[in-house]
Amino acid sequence: MQSYQAVIKQLAAGQFASLYLFFGEEKYLQEELIAHLEAAFLEGDNEFSSEKIDGSDTGLDQVLEKLSEKDLFSSRRLIVLENPPYLSPPRKTDRDDTSEETESTVSADRDRIECIEHYLHAGGSQTKDAILVITTPKVDRRKKIYKLIDQKGVAVECNQLKGELLSGWIRNKAKTLGKSISQEAMDRLLMADDHNLHYLSSELEKYALLLGKHEQQISGAVVDRLFSGDIQGDVFKLADALAGNNLVEADRLLTMLLGRREKPLQIFFMLVRHYRLLLKARCLMDEGLPQSQFPAVLEVQHFVARRLREQAALFGRKTLEEAIIILQATDNKIKTGQLEPVQALYLLINRIVHLQLVKI
Repeated sequence: MQSYQAVIKQLAAGQFASLYLFFGEEKYLQEELIAHLEAAFLEGDNEFSSEKIDGSDTGLDQVLEKLSEKDLFSSRRLIVLENPPYLSPPRKTDRDDTSEETESTVSADRDRIECIEHYLHAGGSQTKDAILVITTPKVDRRKKIYKLIDQKGVAVECNQLKGELLSGWIRNKAKTLGKSISQEAMDRLLMADDHNLHYLSSELEKYALLLGKHEQQISGAVVDRLFSGDIQGDVFKLADALAGNNLVEADRLLTMLLGRREKPLQIFFMLVRHYRLLLKARCLMDEGLPQSQFPAVLEVQHFVARRLREQAALFGRKTLEEAIIILQATDNKIKTGQLEPVQALYLLINRIVHLQLVKI
């Protein structure tokens, strides 16, 4: 099995295989790989040379026969076979199949393997005129057909990107749009709960469009102005405002969250979690723990640990301890009906700012 990044480099260098398998839950990465393959192999001439086929109702033998046909409009052909059922893990109901059906399945799998072996033998490990791409959300790696593709073709697992891989993808996406992205802007995007690549791609395209041709960098200010909204990132910004004693900004951010119809209790519980992490980060700083160990101890990603450390440095330990006591008291008042959640949130941010001002 090869990595997404390695295959992108191979395609850019003009190195192609006869058979590819792109699988995993991150559909956007599969689409990107296909787009790179079409651009490099078909050299942009994919109107007639590229075709998608539904694998649920088309046999592999039919697909390979179609791939071998000569095209009047192009010397190269690329077929994308989507979601063939024979690569997927067995369903729970399959356990009740009869032995006759099982034997039928084994026979069909054997025929498919022979088809692939014949196709690969005829075209060789490198291809000049035809490529088959198979895409599917899940594969059963125990199946012989998967092992054959992995051994003699190119299999790529396309799962959700995290950490440095996600940061690298964002930087590369910005670059393809003719822009660079600042670390501050990167942090804003990474702070979001939604790391769906379709969503992030749409956001980056929006920023690039706003900047036009004359501004080259996507800044934190641009993201703040145009980001579609994410509660986790906005809670971080709310905590920034509270740490800076900026009640006006904290009030604005809270009003914005409520106006966006975020649930008041969800905002409250995310603030509780955030301040617990801040107190823990403050304690780790006081103990002299190396910064490199913060992500593991706090059980958060590296960029989140860095932001928590930066915020914790603005608070005294006693201030954070007192903030936790206030949060606990507020929680009790909400649960006992003494305060409505929205009212409790506005009172809460006032009290936390007051804590900072008196420097407990």
